[in-house]
Amino acid sequence: MNIRLFIQTLALASAVSIGLPARSQPVPQTVASALRAAAIAPGEYGVVALPLDGGQPLIAYNETLAFNPASTMKLVTTYAALSLLGANYRWHTPILIRGSIDDGVLDGDLVLRGGGDPKLVIEDMVEMVSRLRALGLKVIRGNLVIDDSLYEIGDESTEKFDGDPSQPYNVRPYAAMMNFKATKVTVRPQSSGLAIDLDPPLADVGVIDEVRVLGGPCRNGVAGLAIRDSGTEQKPLIRVAGSYSSACGEQSTMTAVLNHRQFIQAFFASAWRAAGGVWDGRAVIERRTDPRLPVLMQWTSPRTLGDVVKDINKYSNNVMARQLMLQTSTDLPRRRPATLDRARKVIIAWLEKRGLRSPEIVIDNGSGLSRQERIAPLTLARVLIDASQSPDAPVFLQSLPVVGVDGTMKSRLKTDPVAGNAWIKTGSLNDVRSIAGYIDAASGRRYAVVMMINGPRAEGSSPAQDALMKWIYANG
Repeated sequence: MNIRLFIQTLALASAVSIGLPARSQPVPQTVASALRAAAIAPGEYGVVALPLDGGQPLIAYNETLAFNPASTMKLVTTYAALSLLGANYRWHTPILIRGSIDDGVLDGDLVLRGGGDPKLVIEDMVEMVSRLRALGLKVIRGNLVIDDSLYEIGDESTEKFDGDPSQPYNVRPYAAMMNFKATKVTVRPQSSGLAIDLDPPLADVGVIDEVRVLGGPCRNGVAGLAIRDSGTEQKPLIRVAGSYSSACGEQSTMTAVLNHRQFIQAFFASAWRAAGGVWDGRAVIERRTDPRLPVLMQWTSPRTLGDVVKDINKYSNNVMARQLMLQTSTDLPRRRPATLDRARKVIIAWLEKRGLRSPEIVIDNGSGLSRQERIAPLTLARVLIDASQSPDAPVFLQSLPVVGVDGTMKSRLKTDPVAGNAWIKTGSLNDVRSIAGYIDAASGRRYAVVMMINGPRAEGSSPAQDALMKWIYANG
């Protein structure tokens, strides 16, 4: 028996324990027709629509089978984080000194102790540097020491999920992560060839232009370029290669570059020098720096966890979701680092406490960017119902993309009556498409809705998802 069939059989065998409805409700004809048109086999999808005010499901088919949920798994992670940490939780990044400051000169190291902030971006770095300069610090004669000990997940800076380390979604969590370890690469045709700019700028990182500029119509644009790290650990380079048509004009793409240490060094140096500071040292990683070091400044994120959850769910940010899951297992009083294994146990224990644990659930990294994660549509619908009854319900609901309005659902069903009346998280991987969230039907009833499709033709299933949302709005 293959692993997926085993998991599905296990889920069926345990249907009573996860609240199997007394009787399944058939899939509406319009949805079934769209699934057949996309050549989705009956065993390749599961769907459920449960009224939040109780009662029988409006739709229930294969609802207890375990599916890969793709990014709809973020709903479990973000609801758990809201429940465990609180919507007003903020990240703190202490900045300490190892040495002495005399007349604005630090004769020693500046120590940055990573606090797990998932969104310490360029605007934050500019403000952080401005505050350091306002304290009178002008010259750093030592190194920038990065204490990344809050997380213990290995030294790799990127995943090998699809073999493309330049994709920002492949960036691995890091306790001192900055700007998602990514920069916006902009290419701009000029009479002399091509200009290539980085935003944020990365100090002392060279860019090698190997782009062949072509005439004729625009073809692939910036998406057709290969942007890769080059150089050495001490002298990093970014190599841009491929063909680019002048007719494409100026185009940009976000690209993950360098490793975490290199990126932080270049990112900080650029902001520090731009503010008039002097520093010619290096960034070095030191785990578990002396806790007695004097604190020069503590950076507190301007964003609450509620703000971060909105970013994660509206725009399906994978690295932020992974970072958030790890944060639930940090043990600051004992300085015990967060690990993936402990984070998984924390989430499972939380599900158990909420009465939501189900035997088919497999949690990998909490983002859905995984081939291992599994959950049944019914289980996820029960999570959604529980979230709707929690103190965090308003924050959670507002974090979801609104159909036809914003986020990953901005362009779907814009002219249909369901637009503005459904809050739906999407999920997509090769061979996986999913939706999950809430729909306010025309009747006034609100439903928790989940649809998961796993199979080689899943990519063509959007019309079936749209048909489902339209039908629930009209008939729920």
